Amino acid sequence: MRTDRLLPARSLPLLGESIKTLRREQGMTQAELGTAADVSRRWIGDVEAGLRSSVELSRALRVLDVLGASLVIRDDRTSS
Repeated sequence: MRTDRLLPARSLPLLGESIKTLRREQGMTQAELGTAADVSRRWIGDVEAGLRSSVELSRALRVLDVLGASLVIRDDRTSS
């Protein structure tokens, strides 16, 4: 499995797509991921489907931790 890949998370729908991609690649169900991260299967499903208007950061970080991923802040401003 590649560890140098960057997945988009500029919006909640993109974060959800990235979580879904990682979960599927690891052969996990939403229920398995939810149990491991101490969130509900429905929460995972809603995030993956982009149905949430907000997401508690601590929950998202727990999910990413279970998936072996991390949130990275990159300065996207162009240099002058």
